[in-house]
Amino acid sequence: MSVRQVILAAAAIVALVATAGCSIRVGGAGDDGAKVFEEGNSMEWDLTKPLEAEALGLPSDQMVVVEVPGDATVSLVLATGTWTGRTEEMTVSTRHGYVDSVDLFWTEPDGQAAADRMVADAALLGVDAARVAEWAEVARWAETATTHRTREKANYNGAAGEVSTSVKPSTEVGQGEGTPTRLWYKFYVRDVVETAT
Repeated sequence: MSVRQVILAAAAIVALVATAGCSIRVGGAGDDGAKVFEEGNSMEWDLTKPLEAEALGLPSDQMVVVEVPGDATVSLVLATGTWTGRTEEMTVSTRHGYVDSVDLFWTEPDGQAAADRMVADAALLGVDAARVAEWAEVARWAETATTHRTREKANYNGAAGEVSTSVKPSTEVGQGEGTPTRLWYKFYVRDVVETAT
């Protein structure tokens, strides 16, 4: 992981752990991070079924920063279909021996690109396409805004079957045209585990 990736992942962890109540593991054997990606820098998990942490090489009750290879592709099977996308950073939280949530982070070139991606994913993730499309305007405003805030953020919640989803774009304020937008997709699977066990 690069220094930037570690810093961004650590910031995400602080935000996530505030309410999670679990311990954190950054890295693993040799501090390389959990290794969930297979050959070809890809991974596929079926989130419609409980995923046992031990079978995936993950600890039982921790948040783990995953070692993400370059050009990483993630495929997550949902009741609504399979979401596939790239990721730059990833964390996985486990609880009582099962995967509890999967968090993916990456950067789109600008607000319009981020809005386009969120709209393309809206039906699959069960979020409101019209609402996420509005992010393009929010990002355009943020590019030249003068305000005390350093980042403009949004949060769009949805569901794909028993999997709760959250899509969170954020961008720096006042940095000029074409400011990149950071996307955070959260897949929360506790209901899948509790329904099946």
